[in-house]
Amino acid sequence: MDSVTTHPFISFAPAMPQAPRADTQAALVGFFQDFGFTARGDLEKLAGWILGTRELSLSPEAALALARWRVEGWLAEVLGPAHVGPSLLVRGRAAFVLVGGARWGADVLMRAPASLPEAWRRAVCEAVPMSAPAEVPCQMREQVLVLNPFMDMLRRWLRPAASQAGVSPSR
Repeated sequence: MDSVTTHPFISFAPAMPQAPRADTQAALVGFFQDFGFTARGDLEKLAGWILGTRELSLSPEAALALARWRVEGWLAEVLGPAHVGPSLLVRGRAAFVLVGGARWGADVLMRAPASLPEAWRRAVCEAVPMSAPAEVPCQMREQVLVLNPFMDMLRRWLRPAASQAGVSPSR
């Protein structure tokens, strides 16, 4: 008769859910602190919202990418299509901080944007900072270097007031 032997250290019990990695948790906490959240309970709740039912051993980079994706989606719904673009996360975060969105607690990000008060959504839209104009290549004007400022000051002082008013002697 054949016998089956098992290694005494192998367990066939189902794996218990584990806590998220410390570095992943720290990365998510840092991400949401940039939005103004400071309460430990809010930060833990938001980290749980991002990780959800996914594997809790995500790398910090993967967890941050997931957090950016979820928050950008939420911001796109709140701000509308007029603000959607490459700088949505940066400008949306600034607007969120300006209106004090973190005072509402973690639930504000976890709720559907349609369920938020219309006045608050409008305030967030109005708080979005203007984007900077695109860079345009151009030539810089020639600048004049004054090597001896005291002589330039003396020349201006000795110059008659009537002659060539408004013209700089350093040119």
